[in-house]
Amino acid sequence: MVLSPPNEQHEQAIKNLYFYKDPKETEEDIDALIEWLSKQPHLPNITDRVWLRHFLIGRKNNLQRTKKVIESYFTIRVEMPEIFNDMSSDAEWIQKVVKVGKMSVLPKMTPEANRVHIIRSIENNDGDFDAMAMCKGSLKTIDYLMRREPVYGLVFLLDLKHCQLSYLLSFTPTLTKNLMRCIDEATPLRVRGVHYVNPPKFVSRLVNFFKLFMPSKIQNRIVIHETYDTLYEYIPRDVLPDEYGGTAGSIEKFEDDIMRATKEDDEWYRNMPKADLSKRPVQSKNIDIDMSGTFKKLDID
Repeated sequence: MVLSPPNEQHEQAIKNLYFYKDPKETEEDIDALIEWLSKQPHLPNITDRVWLRHFLIGRKNNLQRTKKVIESYFTIRVEMPEIFNDMSSDAEWIQKVVKVGKMSVLPKMTPEANRVHIIRSIENNDGDFDAMAMCKGSLKTIDYLMRREPVYGLVFLLDLKHCQLSYLLSFTPTLTKNLMRCIDEATPLRVRGVHYVNPPKFVSRLVNFFKLFMPSKIQNRIVIHETYDTLYEYIPRDVLPDEYGGTAGSIEKFEDDIMRATKEDDEWYRNMPKADLSKRPVQSKNIDIDMSGTFKKLDID
């Protein structure tokens, strides 16, 4: 199993974070979302109740915020096609990614019901690093999560053991800012932490530079770990792979699992409904929200 379901401890943590809502009221909110979407000329007419429920719960059952993030989810894919085009598992850019880096999602949640997304550099002699491809791979992984479950919170774990300076320098300010926008505005997840392990000497200075292009709440959740001991204060050993001093299993297995699992979404990507920005009402560009609760400014919690 790629993703283990929440246990009783996780369910309690979720309720404590005010995610709980009476199931009948949730269904009524989903009905409202379907009706709202049917009246938006520029958005696809989505009726997938499971997908909509995940977005609703991810936005803490706030109907207005859910509308905002669904709008952004579709429109940003048209505004930034270079990041979202060609997302099926046979895409050429995926072959570039696996030569220099690996990605996974850990099966077990943290006690706070957060998922852990690991991105690590690997030893490479014959592949060129492609920062755009790495961003696409991470967003593809996040898409996989959002289709399977509500993402209550996401922790990024970035392993830089084999990272070269040129890799990080290829993340231009524009690309970094656009990636943050994709995660901040166009997904219902909350970034609970960004943790760097096995950092080269040059990382601290570069991370401080990258912070300039990140929301303030994410800036405050970035931690650079010189040893794994400090990492365990944020992610328990029983959640972490063996390679990081954990007991959850092999990181390579988790990477293979997610590569196979994301193939399930190939047909969905090929037939994914898209926004038509030529039909977007002028007022939809406003940041003020009207009585229908469509365009409220969204912050990462």
